[in-house]
Amino acid sequence: MRISVVIPTFNRARLIRSTIPALVGQQVGPGVTYEVIFVDNGSSDDTRSVLAEAERAAPEVLRHRSIAPTGGPSAPRNVGIRAADGDAIVILDDDVLPDPGLVQAYAEFHRAHPEPHHAAVGEAYVPEDLLADPMSLFHAFPYDSVRNLDRLRYLHFWTCNVSVKRQFMLEKGMFDERFLYNEDMICGHRLEEGGMHLHFLPAARGQHLHQMTPAGLEAKGIFTGRWIHATCQYLPDPELKRKFGVIDPSIGWSLVARRLANRAGFRLIDNPLTRAALRALGATDGRRSRVSDLYYYIIFRRSVVAGYAQARREAKAGLAPLIADETSGWVNRGDV
Repeated sequence: MRISVVIPTFNRARLIRSTIPALVGQQVGPGVTYEVIFVDNGSSDDTRSVLAEAERAAPEVLRHRSIAPTGGPSAPRNVGIRAADGDAIVILDDDVLPDPGLVQAYAEFHRAHPEPHHAAVGEAYVPEDLLADPMSLFHAFPYDSVRNLDRLRYLHFWTCNVSVKRQFMLEKGMFDERFLYNEDMICGHRLEEGGMHLHFLPAARGQHLHQMTPAGLEAKGIFTGRWIHATCQYLPDPELKRKFGVIDPSIGWSLVARRLANRAGFRLIDNPLTRAALRALGATDGRRSRVSDLYYYIIFRRSVVAGYAQARREAKAGLAPLIADETSGWVNRGDV
């Protein structure tokens, strides 16, 4: 069994210096080999030299490719998957520090499930020393909601730590390079339509060394909201709209009513006085608390809603949407 670990990276030279030793030092058993393929997505820092040095130090395990910047992880992942020679692909984000047994756990899973359509999502956990960071609020995946599921949905195709048979992915669906966000769900939907059986594999673990800062939170929220709109236009699945909090008749009128009430309540607390009070209570002191959670959630949620509304207005005005269509030039499948 050979495993290919594919990692897109962009301007994370400092971070990957700390993750590379864990990647090349994986503990694997008899009959298991692996490779690590970094794809540098046009970095402007020292990423290329860091990867070149690492490849010289461990040429039997690590290699890298460089491409022009694309703005998102889809293209570099596709490059890495096509360059890989493993039976199975493991896709990691560049801010995931794998536990020593991650590759072995995936190898054992694929041995136990040799059929091409079986895939697995591992666990990316926030390490203890980062749990006090207020931004850890946005980096915890809802693993508890999937622990007892026999078959996960495309909504759980979390590409910070996931593994798929390489040939199945080549045949059934790669990453859509038009998507700069939610590309994992779009890819997961293609694979699910191709018959993917997605499992949860908590034994394949890695630390999520998140890089978000309070200064970038508002811009991140607007970006997220705009891509939620684009994703729901491209894939108008009511389940997807329920996940993202979209208000639309397709999710059911009772849920629409609850969301309208929640939206009204949110507008009552989203004001300068509330934010000032939360700051006075220590929301911005640099340590996570219930107060900081509420403060930063308000900022992020307001920004997501603003980004979604912005993209929605642009769609109504007939402006070019985010996603180009292969045939007509643009995707515009109505409003959500």
